[in-house]
Amino acid sequence: LAQGFMTRASNPTQARSNSCLIAMPPLTARTDSEALRNLGLDETFFQRVLQQSVVKGSGVDDDMAPDYDIYLMEKGVMPLLLQGLDALSRHVDKLGHGGGLSGGGKAPFNPLTWLAQYLLRNHPAKVKDHRTPMYQRLGELANIERGRRCLLRRKSEMEQQWHEMSEDQSPIALEDVPLYLHRLDERWNLGGAFVQQFPADAYRMIRSSDGDLELPFADFWDWFEGWVRQNDVLRASAFDVAARRKEEAERQSKQAREALEHHERAIQEVLEIRRDLEEEFASLSADLYTNEVITQIINKGAVIQGLEEQEGGPPLQGDHIHLIVAMLRLWGFPAAESPSEDVWDETASSAWVQWLEVHGPAGAQPRVDSVSLRVLMDQDAFQAYLAIAHPAPEFDAGDEVQRTMKVHNILVGEDDDIDVVVEVVDEETGQRKQLVLPEAQVEEVRRRLAASTGVPVLARVDLFSKRVTSILPSLA
Repeated sequence: LAQGFMTRASNPTQARSNSCLIAMPPLTARTDSEALRNLGLDETFFQRVLQQSVVKGSGVDDDMAPDYDIYLMEKGVMPLLLQGLDALSRHVDKLGHGGGLSGGGKAPFNPLTWLAQYLLRNHPAKVKDHRTPMYQRLGELANIERGRRCLLRRKSEMEQQWHEMSEDQSPIALEDVPLYLHRLDERWNLGGAFVQQFPADAYRMIRSSDGDLELPFADFWDWFEGWVRQNDVLRASAFDVAARRKEEAERQSKQAREALEHHERAIQEVLEIRRDLEEEFASLSADLYTNEVITQIINKGAVIQGLEEQEGGPPLQGDHIHLIVAMLRLWGFPAAESPSEDVWDETASSAWVQWLEVHGPAGAQPRVDSVSLRVLMDQDAFQAYLAIAHPAPEFDAGDEVQRTMKVHNILVGEDDDIDVVVEVVDEETGQRKQLVLPEAQVEEVRRRLAASTGVPVLARVDLFSKRVTSILPSLA
């Protein structure tokens, strides 16, 4: 094109008498709007410009296809270039009638420079005028054409899906086409955007060469290709959105897996801490129950009060003091460093008073007596403390750790079982779980289950520690 116009610029008279390299419109336009109409930059022009060989579904991947013709149309380069060539032709014709293209001290006229300046000054992204709707329409047509090519280039992928479906339910018949289109939609992660473009009876226009029993892919493709060429089925941007959606879904899935793995590791760490503390608690409790001085405090009313040993009272030094101080440490109230851990001194007494204020029985006196010592050795109370001191890591997995469930029955364990286990039912999911019931709640649960009033026994449960935390009041 540039060579033809350079020839025209160097010899306007000859250019008017000879045939140009392309068919140019008559140079009689008097306004830019009239010149634009004469160029005929419409849908017919768009179809003429397209490289028809590219549209023939060669199986080339869309990302690798050289759709330069579409690019030049959707960016407005091709229509702008034709306008520039038309304007250059009219300008050269005007200069030719005016006495020449160069003269005096001026440099010779350069048509390439003039055309380049025209393209820069009329760039569609910079200039908004009467040509803007035309650019937008051509860009829309280019987007539609890109979507068509994107679909037609997936022929091999569609054929593969066809054969996979044939293996599952051979042979494929006409009535199986909607299912096939739906599977393509799922395969491309289009969320229904593809399958919605086909009316319910559209596929009935397919003509099978093998009759009604089997539909060859070649016959389907003949229909599909014609349908795509005649309809705005899907834009290429839909595949871009689907790809981003898939990447985002994979990213979220990976993030969720990593978060779940992190959560599970955190749970294991907390469970390990709880398990170690529970084992140490059980060991100390066994030693406390077998200690003679502790037995005197629990069963015979002996007390430890103050920092001076009372006549006839428990000694303020010995293994029993060491056990009490060790138990206070498990409860989170360690005695400050002292020369000896088996002496009831000010640090041990202070730790005991602090524990009484937080976990001791109501109205407890600042002394070690049977009531407060039983609470210190109570396994259920210690479990409740552990749930607060070492809570389950928060994790939004759609299932709360704390739930309300219906108590179904009390399971009978072995004779040497310490914990009482109940079976509860999650009324939302119907799942049954076996959880530990604190000893203090056993009698109430047994009484309410045996009442046969039809009123359910509801309990708050901790799925993390697998324990019943509380029994809700009767609805009756």
